[in-house]
Amino acid sequence: MAGRKLRHRIPVSLRHYWKLIAGSVGLIAVLTLVVGTVRATALVYSDANEGFVVTNDIQGTVDLFDTSVAHEISLSYSDADYDDMVEEFEDSGQKGWIKADITIDGVTISDVGIRLKGNSTLSALGGGMSMGGGEDGGGFPGGGEMPEGMELPEGMEMPEGMEFPGGGEGGAGGMGGSTLSFDDPEGLPWLVDFSKYVDGQVYQGNKEISLRVDSAMGGAAEGTSLNEAVTLELLEASGQSSYDWTYSTVSVNGGEAVTRRVVDIMDVTWAEDEYGENAGVLYKALSTGSFTYQGADPDEYEDDFKQLSMEGSYDAQPIIDFLEWMSEADDATFDAELGDWVDVESFADYTAFQNLVTNGDDMSGPGQNYYLWYDFGTGLISILTWDVDLTLQSADLAPDENASIGGGGGMGGFGGEMPEGMELPEGMEMPGGGEDGEGGGFTMGGNELKERFLASEAFQDEYDAAYQELYDALYASGAALKAVETAQAAAELSGGDAAASAESLTSFVQQRTDFLAEALAQ
Repeated sequence: MAGRKLRHRIPVSLRHYWKLIAGSVGLIAVLTLVVGTVRATALVYSDANEGFVVTNDIQGTVDLFDTSVAHEISLSYSDADYDDMVEEFEDSGQKGWIKADITIDGVTISDVGIRLKGNSTLSALGGGMSMGGGEDGGGFPGGGEMPEGMELPEGMEMPEGMEFPGGGEGGAGGMGGSTLSFDDPEGLPWLVDFSKYVDGQVYQGNKEISLRVDSAMGGAAEGTSLNEAVTLELLEASGQSSYDWTYSTVSVNGGEAVTRRVVDIMDVTWAEDEYGENAGVLYKALSTGSFTYQGADPDEYEDDFKQLSMEGSYDAQPIIDFLEWMSEADDATFDAELGDWVDVESFADYTAFQNLVTNGDDMSGPGQNYYLWYDFGTGLISILTWDVDLTLQSADLAPDENASIGGGGGMGGFGGEMPEGMELPEGMEMPGGGEDGEGGGFTMGGNELKERFLASEAFQDEYDAAYQELYDALYASGAALKAVETAQAAAELSGGDAAASAESLTSFVQQRTDFLAEALAQ
């Protein structure tokens, strides 16, 4: 955590060359000590990752992810292009790209690509939750209708406050009552790709950033939500791979400016910064896919994972090999050999962290929000946390329970069991595979790796140790309360009204700290 924060205090013009500078200084020191004289020679560095080469790194004037300063972002684009994008999304659910100029803290970057981002969030717009709709994947087909084949028993209604995405009139209801509208583009969830139309162009080392929206399911009902920012502070404090965040005002085509959350995207440039050059392969899990073996052909996994680095040199083979092994491994083999495939220590940290922050939308949630990192040095796979805006909601979640969207034991309050008389579509199972929903409630998600790991006595000590260590570091130490203060200050610097969310999260942290202290003492 300290290293990442320090980098944000180094001048932007120097920070992105810190590895080269540090390496050169170290080389000179060694030559001085060993040889006694120094001769300058040309150093040749290989490309960071095949498939993407940085040719223009725009430095800007202020570090975008410095949360101690206010930020301003504005977008400008053709109204005709925007109308075409909206029409495409409403007709097919596809998230098309349009060309735009973006100005960040006074620096304009021309010809970037922007598109809508998200799945459940976009359901409020009425057309976008089609399976496979764009790079994010999809969700419930039909923009808010009940999934085909699923029926509610006669006379039964959805739990109070729950709707299928897009369930309001004209699709305006959305998940939890979102108020997104194409009439207010400054409030839409945007993905910005600096290199979409200009090969190799990045901003402060970042290929992509996301302009996020507040989820109605997380944080305060009104004002600026702090849930994701607080969780990312805790993720960084945990020592696991994290990604940067900040708050900024955002305006579109000279219109009203609103406070938005800005996050870095875990992509090819993020992987290089996090792990080093050519250190491994980064994959993103897609919400359209599954974490199951589907044969040896890599093409069969195009709807499951998107490769983000080392394109041209590697494919999904490391993941395919692991999934094949897992599909054949009985419990004894799983316990004995998992460490040959997965970084078990890292995975224990991952699973413990998801419980500690009560994340019901992780690798086993309906959105399948996670990344995979295959490390060349160890030959092991790690699971990385991603998309944490639906966290910090169930203060009394026990260390041996699974979080789920809506809190407690099931999606929308189903409480861990299928409501009597309700049927799942053919091929859909309750997480954990049990008819009674054992293993996390009705989340329309599930993940075999996570379920088998947590169910195995062989890894119980590893999980318990990780849980206690992270509890001490995040809650008992007071870091979680400090994270709320940090996030509130950053949001208010950019004009956000974060008081209600800060109050709610402070109360949550205090309750969760006390609950877990008692639970862990037993």
